[in-house]
Amino acid sequence: MEENKIDVPVLKTPKEVSDLLITITGVDIFEKTRVRNVIEHRAFFCYLLKDKFDLGPSAISNFMKTQPKLKTYDHATAIHALKMFKVYKPYRKEYFDTLETYFKISPDENYEQLPSLENMVNKYVLYKNRYYNAKNKIKRQEEKLKNLKENLKDLKEYKKKATAVLTENEILYRDLDEKQMQVYDERAALILKSFEWQKPKNEYEVINCAS
Repeated sequence: MEENKIDVPVLKTPKEVSDLLITITGVDIFEKTRVRNVIEHRAFFCYLLKDKFDLGPSAISNFMKTQPKLKTYDHATAIHALKMFKVYKPYRKEYFDTLETYFKISPDENYEQLPSLENMVNKYVLYKNRYYNAKNKIKRQEEKLKNLKENLKDLKEYKKKATAVLTENEILYRDLDEKQMQVYDERAALILKSFEWQKPKNEYEVINCAS
């Protein structure tokens, strides 16, 4: 970076800021590299977008992706860059403070609206996800209800077939409570035993008549 401050016009867009930053420092902030000097200047650029344009990580990421070399610059990377600039700056505080004075920024009204638009987009995505989650949950519940109805139908058919061969008393027996069933069983046992007594005997006493 040159020692003498240069006169620059008021910057209105992130593109104008990035062009000036590259011109002043000679550092290509859009180069896909892990070279520390590039990373620090790219983080500084993200800081300017957040501080001067009030852009959030998603908006910063969207701008970065317009650069052919940084198509994979996602939301999480923007957050990391903003976080790390606070780490980088103390080691080169005077340098970055001086560098920041080169940027007279008055955001274009379109960019002033970006934070609110970004919030609207984020809310849209949030509610869209909630809608689809709720829709999928309803679908699953409908499937469960359908299965329950089918099982109930099968149960009714089974009950119908089972009761078809039962007497009226046998059907009524199934509605008794445990104590009533016990009384019924005791009385039925006596009646069944009485039937045993009434059966004709098949064995007869053999009388031996000796002459």
